[in-house]
Amino acid sequence: MVRLTVSHDDLVAGSGMANGVSKGWPAVLSSLKSFLETGTPIDIFAKPRQAA
Repeated sequence: MVRLTVSHDDLVAGSGMANGVSKGWPAVLSSLKSFLETGTPIDIFAKPRQAA
């Protein structure tokens, strides 16, 4: 079992940096998890598919 902790210091609540960090890391870590489990990462830069 592995535990990964990502910490950021000195972020101002509600700032652009804080918002970017709180949205960016979950996507990156989700892709890492998929890669470790399946060998294929999630393309976090892919555009969402259009509904048919």
